[in-house]
Amino acid sequence: MEYLFQLARLAPLLLFLRGAWAGFGDDISQDNEDNRFAEMGQVTINDFDVVDGDIRLVLEVQDTKDIPELWILDFEPYRFNEDALPINELTGWLVLENTGECSSVYESVEWTFFDDTYFKDRNAADLAAKELFTEFEYGDTYNANNTRTDYITYSGDFSTFFDCKKSDGFTKVWEKTSNESDDEIEYKTRLYTTNVRPKDPEDRTAGISFVQSHIVLIWRLSRQAIGNFIISSTAILRPVIDFARVSAVFDTQGDPIPEQARMHLRFTTILDSKDQKLAYSTTGFTFTPDNPLHGLNATVDQPETTLDSAPDCTLTLDVGTGQHLQCYQTWDFVLILDVDTTTQLIDSVPIDASATLDFFFDVYECNDTTSACSRAVEDAQVTTLITIQTVVFIRDEEEDQFTLLLMALTGANDHTLDSSQPGARPVSHKEDVTLKVKFSPAVLRSQFDLKLMLFMVCKGDIEGAQGCLDEDIEQRYIAAQDPDFSYTVDVNGTQVTYSAANLTEDYVQLLSTNQYNAETAGTDPHHISQFTNLALSAEHSKYTITTIYELVENGLRKKRDADTADATNMIRTGILTTTSFSTRVIPGRVRRDIDDSADLSHGLRVGMGAAGCPEGSTYIPEAYDCQCPADTVYDLVSFQCVKNDNRYDIDQDIEKDDDVLVDVTANEESGADLNRSSLYLVILLNTVLIRMMI
Repeated sequence: MEYLFQLARLAPLLLFLRGAWAGFGDDISQDNEDNRFAEMGQVTINDFDVVDGDIRLVLEVQDTKDIPELWILDFEPYRFNEDALPINELTGWLVLENTGECSSVYESVEWTFFDDTYFKDRNAADLAAKELFTEFEYGDTYNANNTRTDYITYSGDFSTFFDCKKSDGFTKVWEKTSNESDDEIEYKTRLYTTNVRPKDPEDRTAGISFVQSHIVLIWRLSRQAIGNFIISSTAILRPVIDFARVSAVFDTQGDPIPEQARMHLRFTTILDSKDQKLAYSTTGFTFTPDNPLHGLNATVDQPETTLDSAPDCTLTLDVGTGQHLQCYQTWDFVLILDVDTTTQLIDSVPIDASATLDFFFDVYECNDTTSACSRAVEDAQVTTLITIQTVVFIRDEEEDQFTLLLMALTGANDHTLDSSQPGARPVSHKEDVTLKVKFSPAVLRSQFDLKLMLFMVCKGDIEGAQGCLDEDIEQRYIAAQDPDFSYTVDVNGTQVTYSAANLTEDYVQLLSTNQYNAETAGTDPHHISQFTNLALSAEHSKYTITTIYELVENGLRKKRDADTADATNMIRTGILTTTSFSTRVIPGRVRRDIDDSADLSHGLRVGMGAAGCPEGSTYIPEAYDCQCPADTVYDLVSFQCVKNDNRYDIDQDIEKDDDVLVDVTANEESGADLNRSSLYLVILLNTVLIRMMI
């Protein structure tokens, strides 16, 4: 038996065939005088998607007219077992048992399988001898190239696909690619596509020839926790979310459990007195999901419920006056959550699972000279709304690309401004806003950083790859632009290019922070932008933030071979998903891969509500400003026009310490006013929470 699959002769062909298709036509055999593979079809992916939790994989398999051949699809190479080849060369039989449990070989059959009529329509019952494919569809007609396109399909739940095993009966075909990231897990598998032909169609013992390529399939699950807001039931206590981080949960065999997520929540409580301290209550916490399909599976870690075991106070001067000490305590909770992924998931579309968590604490009054503490009458409750966002990417390797993921869009008190999230509130004029963005696949975060090329805010709920770039200049402003910014999109067949030269007349409100952060405790590598929002109108309206990033190699990436693609074909067109879009080439170029995607610009579109100008103020459009009436100033805490009682306002031409936002007199009346204001804020936020839960 002499095999035609010889590595030295195949090397140029394999380079040409890399990725998600298999096309053949070169004479690769030294004794192939009849040019056995001169005419050859190919195997390509027609569809690979997940909708409502079900996988659909459709492969186009081309049969060549009047050529004896058979396509074998399997998750192992044709020669994975030299002693048990799929086709027995002594008898000419196709052997069911000599292929994997998820292969396309559904029966043992003699030499007739090379005939053009062997492939027929088959349903799941006909294919039940194997575990994966659920339908064969005969293509009926041949085209001008004498090829007929048949279809081999799997349609069903992902667990069936993920449980596919190799011929040894226990090794799964999906392999985890990396352990570098907590927030994302990625698995890959190779589906081998092998075209088999007899050396002599009339002699079943003469042996067979074959050529083979493979398709790389990717399953990637990305999760993140979004802290929408956190509030307290009492004016004496202010909570702050430090982080909410999710990671994958694995079973005892080391396989991921997609319907579960591990969440580590850390928040800090700030008591307004050095003589007060919190202890975690025996009441513990409650977990109220927005959907009964989500829930709390287990509590891995939570604080002990005694005063002695409570975190020590870190005494810190208050940020308002710098006159008195406050008690800072940090609390950690680790939970296993049930997250429904069976009925909602759609490829690349974020699916949110939200829940309200109420944490209960006992308040103690302590004497700092005697260390004696007594239980206060008033207890405390901290309430937070957390969203677990899940994105599943189902890709073949040639269609893989970088995707931007929104981590957070927050304003004052870390309250979410992302209009797609529950509990989001509108942004106020002159409110400081923070945008955090990361990218997927996570396995490449060690090789690339994100560089911000453009940050723009505009009025309206804007869709499309152009985003704010296509809006009137009076309806937008720029917070950042790189001098090398250039962005070309295909709009209805017309190529439109934007550069820094197009933005010279725009109003500029510069970012206060523009940096990429490597991984630190409690967070994933991400880009962070911070800016002060300006009003684009007096009325309540919708805003859109459009950001465009490029990927920058950070020195750890191995250089790839020179790109042989024709640069003139690299015309970019915007592809928009729920929040993120990437530039990709128009039809006419070879299929892309993750390296090509790294060379492109990537954009993010985020919507938020805007409160406009406060009541009684006048909008100044040329300055993007809200002018408060005489004898009032714009307060940066309440974002309202208030009586001028020495509150600090950035509109006033008064030199003050940048760290002091409120000038508070040290008298009891002023302290009472602050307490009443804090109490009003607590009542207001709790009212919002109650209404949202109803």
